[in-house]
Amino acid sequence: MKIKSIISLFLTLAVLASFSVISANPADEVDSSVADNAVIAQNADMDKVQETRFLNMLNHNFAYDEELASVEDLVNCAVIALCASGSTDGSFVEESRVEDYLYNMYGVEVENLSSVNESFPKKEGYVYIIPRGYTVYKHSVESVRLNEDGSYTVTTNVVLDSHDGDEEGKAVTLFVKNSNSQFGYNIISSDIIVTAFEV
Repeated sequence: MKIKSIISLFLTLAVLASFSVISANPADEVDSSVADNAVIAQNADMDKVQETRFLNMLNHNFAYDEELASVEDLVNCAVIALCASGSTDGSFVEESRVEDYLYNMYGVEVENLSSVNESFPKKEGYVYIIPRGYTVYKHSVESVRLNEDGSYTVTTNVVLDSHDGDEEGKAVTLFVKNSNSQFGYNIISSDIIVTAFEV
């Protein structure tokens, strides 16, 4: 009789244990699914913020291709950007504004701009605005790829709006993190491939 009672008790405990295991699993799956969805949503929000930041930088950038390799070209492209934003003083832009723009956008530190545009008019503490036409770039993000070294390759569709008409193309831009930049990133390179032209 004792053996039957022990077996009966053992079977009852085994059945109860299996119910608790079965009932625990769906709850775990629900909790896990909710947590996974929250992480996915958070990552999507972060990706959107990052994409918006890249797009903002590109739409305020006037330096492309080999211009990014020349300090003088970068300075003159920065001057165009500052003119477009209304940060000028007649025919000049404050050197400090140009220096801030160069650092925040490209991570380039220039301490002395006096040798830039040497053959043009000078004003202490300012950079001369060379009179010229310029192209406005309008980007839309096609893809953002995180590289193994932590940099980002951003491919955009771009419309180049100039006095000659509109051109369409693609831009491939390399961004690196810079926590000291107001943007949080710097543009290292940006190449445009023109694919169409409209008159």
